[in-house]
Amino acid sequence: MSGEELITEEPVKAEPVAEDERKVKDRQRKRGFFAAFMAGLLWGASSPIAQFLFEDKQVTSEWLVPYRLVMAGILLFLYAVLIKKQSPVVWKEKRDGIRQIVFSILGMMGMQYTFFAAVQETNAGTATIFQYLNPAMLIIYFAVIYKVMPKAKEITAVLCSLAGIFLVVTHGNIHALSVSPKGILLGLLVALTTCFYGVLPGPLLKKYPAEMVCAWAMIIGGLVLTIVTRPWRLSVHIDWAVAIAFLAIVILGTIFPFCFYLASLKSVGSVYAGLLSSVEPVAATVLAAAFLGTTFRMIDVAGFVLVLSTLFILNIHSK
Repeated sequence: MSGEELITEEPVKAEPVAEDERKVKDRQRKRGFFAAFMAGLLWGASSPIAQFLFEDKQVTSEWLVPYRLVMAGILLFLYAVLIKKQSPVVWKEKRDGIRQIVFSILGMMGMQYTFFAAVQETNAGTATIFQYLNPAMLIIYFAVIYKVMPKAKEITAVLCSLAGIFLVVTHGNIHALSVSPKGILLGLLVALTTCFYGVLPGPLLKKYPAEMVCAWAMIIGGLVLTIVTRPWRLSVHIDWAVAIAFLAIVILGTIFPFCFYLASLKSVGSVYAGLLSSVEPVAATVLAAAFLGTTFRMIDVAGFVLVLSTLFILNIHSK
């Protein structure tokens, strides 16, 4: 075979491969966007249920969060081992084991407890405002630490997301927020721990299944919090409504969304995953209106549009 034949044949073989790779990456990114979006929807669905438990059943975050994490972690672990045939390989390397423990405490346990404690101290809307400061924090973090300047569409998406959440939970009136010093502190901790949750598991998810990483994080974080809060000493009357609500939070509001979110980190990264999951307050508001009698205003609709617009902004095609 001559040199000229090699030159003419090489591009013919390379182009389909490159095209296939692009298609695969596009499909992965779309699945990542969808997974992050579903995580936000399901997280939002669990918020009105938790609010119901806090207000009507005198349940506290010190009781709900540790039991929620431990039970969800065990169920997810069994699913990963029995159904998906995964092995608990995260402990084979010391560095990975340390990162898993740090993620479990600072990320999983930290975000869960501070969020529900903030809901208890203030309200679900205020806690959500603080939580969704994390995309802006992440973009600043990457810009400062890794010298990665945010793209125009990322800045636009962050602004739209924050503006939409602000409109949904305040109706455009900043004076409607009445937050105690403790509530402000808890809210800032929510934003910080949400960043930990998005960034810390990245290296683990490149090597291990998301279900296993998530299961260990829930179990470890839940056990640590159980030791700290000792929920068995708290007086909670468990009736059928509490039991059903608790199971709904564990399965629909914990296992599924955490798996969706962690899986999305693999293909779209922590910034995009955090932005897309910001549909959470929209889902929470809609369900609260449907089942708890919350009324809508036109400014709510404007907030929904702004939050959901991040889906289209981040999908704008670019090289």
